[in-house]
Amino acid sequence: MTKTILLYGGSGRTGTFVMQQALAAGHSVRALVRNPAVISQTDAKLTLIKGTPEDADDVAEAMQGCDVVISTLNNARASDSPFSKLVNRDSLLKDIIDVTIAAMHDQGLRRIVSLGAAGANESYDTAPLLMRMLIKWSNLGHAYRDHEMVEDALAASGLDWTVGRAMMLGKKEGTAPVIESYVVGGANQPKPVMQISRTSVAQWLIEALDRADLHGKAPMISQK
Repeated sequence: MTKTILLYGGSGRTGTFVMQQALAAGHSVRALVRNPAVISQTDAKLTLIKGTPEDADDVAEAMQGCDVVISTLNNARASDSPFSKLVNRDSLLKDIIDVTIAAMHDQGLRRIVSLGAAGANESYDTAPLLMRMLIKWSNLGHAYRDHEMVEDALAASGLDWTVGRAMMLGKKEGTAPVIESYVVGGANQPKPVMQISRTSVAQWLIEALDRADLHGKAPMISQK
């Protein structure tokens, strides 16, 4: 069933694919972006709203007429190096999700799917050793704590939420089938692989909107 999606992060490296694939699937997209000029995608079903998801009024306007929310936001660092500093405050994503949850309750929306990070919360102990070392010893850890606060806020929200804890992004290509891994008996079952493509993540996030079996769940996602 086609939907009207409120999209966060539509100008980002993963959000761009979500926008493209959602429109190709027949969905309507309302993208809340700081600078609409950076988005080259054009479609009759695409509406760009200038603003920021940190602002309650901007979110309320962008959410008008929407059925669901997809967030591909990340707490960015100055570069892709895990040791580079965050360019925003440590609680950026948590602050945004608080605004979003309140707006969803006000407007009667229930479904939100968010991009998270493998190794967050209870999945930390099951993450690959290199990932655990980076979370513990590099600036990646600050972004992870923000993702964890988002998960905790969603879990307490009363909404129909799903978080896709993605493995390493950007190395693989294509839309190969996605592995969904859950922590069972202290280990991930099935065992995830290290990487996933942004196109596969985008496809998974869109398909997750219609999956009631994912309500209240945060699987690690990787690509076969």
